[in-house]
Amino acid sequence: MTKLLVVLSKDPYTTEIPDLALSIGLDAQAKGNDVSFYLIEDGVTAARNGGFAQKILDAQSQGLQFFADDKSVFHRGLKNKLVDGVQVKEIGTLLDYIMDDYDKVTWF
Repeated sequence: MTKLLVVLSKDPYTTEIPDLALSIGLDAQAKGNDVSFYLIEDGVTAARNGGFAQKILDAQSQGLQFFADDKSVFHRGLKNKLVDGVQVKEIGTLLDYIMDDYDKVTWF
């Protein structure tokens, strides 16, 4: 089983990239891989209550994990506005994930 980290830096309101990334993540999960998402920059808006966030909740119910960059959340005024289950982490955590914890990383 491969541990895959998908880093998402694009918002779901101006591009279809988040839908593509989520589809890739769900496909990889269905094939037996361990998949997590790290939302950074405008990607954190995907986890804002309402809209696209329902897709995140559905993906969580299928076993995907979601993390959000703390600075990105703060600078976009999203503190306490993210859907349940999204864990807010500091940027050093992303570096640890890339270097030590995940077998493969892809960045959108």
